[in-house]
This record gives sequence, structure tokens and C-alpha cells, in this order.
Amino acid sequence: MTFSISHVAASLAGYLAPSFPGVTFYEDPNQQGSEPPMMFLQQRYAYTDRRLSGRFLRRIGLDLTYQLDYSLPDMQQQYQAAAEALDMVMDSFPYTDDTGTTLILTHDREWRIDQDAMHYQFEIRVWVTLPEDFTPMETMDYSEVVTDGTEKV
Repeated sequence: MTFSISHVAASLAGYLAPSFPGVTFYEDPNQQGSEPPMMFLQQRYAYTDRRLSGRFLRRIGLDLTYQLDYSLPDMQQQYQAAAEALDMVMDSFPYTDDTGTTLILTHDREWRIDQDAMHYQFEIRVWVTLPEDFTPMETMDYSEVVTDGTEKV
């Protein structure tokens, strides 16, 4: 499988669409010309921990942002209802790419409501291996001569 944030965004959009009818999903914070209600995904951080056998554990922090029209009188209640709905379905989600589908678990889920949006933050942990033919540096071309900044022949 090939892992990418674009595939995560598309997978989440397809998975959450039945729970959020009428909400437009974006891959990133597209503010120009977008109409609420909408959700978009933002990557907040990524850490890579090297493990045994050439494997890496990638920990990726994501922020799923939900925005409504700012002038709604019950905006706070709608944001709380959306956060609770996400709590019910975001234990895991199906991740789909060009080669197939797998289940991704979410970790450290939390949400907060700002004046203009509800932020549902979570972390995914993905095992990554480099391709077997991966050789970042096959040969090293270096000079053993140490100079003081002046050209020497």
C-alpha cells in the first residue's frame, strides 16, 4: 500500500459522508469560494521512529476541522453534536488507495470548539518500510584535503 495524506482525506470524506449529509469535504483548508457547512483535513505534525528490521513507525497528527455559517443561533450546539457524532465513528476508518483497503486506528482523539470552527484532532500510527531497492547514497565523492578557504593545487 502507498500511504499519503491525500488518500487519508479522500478515505475520511467517503467514510464520514453518511454521518454528515450536506457537508462538503476538502483535502486542505480551502477558504476561498467554499460554502459552509464544510470539513477539511490538516496535518499538524509527523514523527518517525526507527524500529527493528528497517521498519519505521510514523505518528501523524491530524486536525479535522468542521465549519458552519458563523451567524447560526445554535452554532455551539451543532458543533457539540458534530463532535459527539465523530466520537462515535472515529475509532477507526477504512483507508483506501489504488491497491486496496485497510483499517486505520485513531489514537489520542480530542476536540475543541473555537469561535468559528470545531477542531477534531487525532493521531494515526502507520508502519512504513522503505522499498528494497532504496539506496539514498550509493557512492560518496569527497575530497580528503582540508583547506582554510583558499584554493590550493
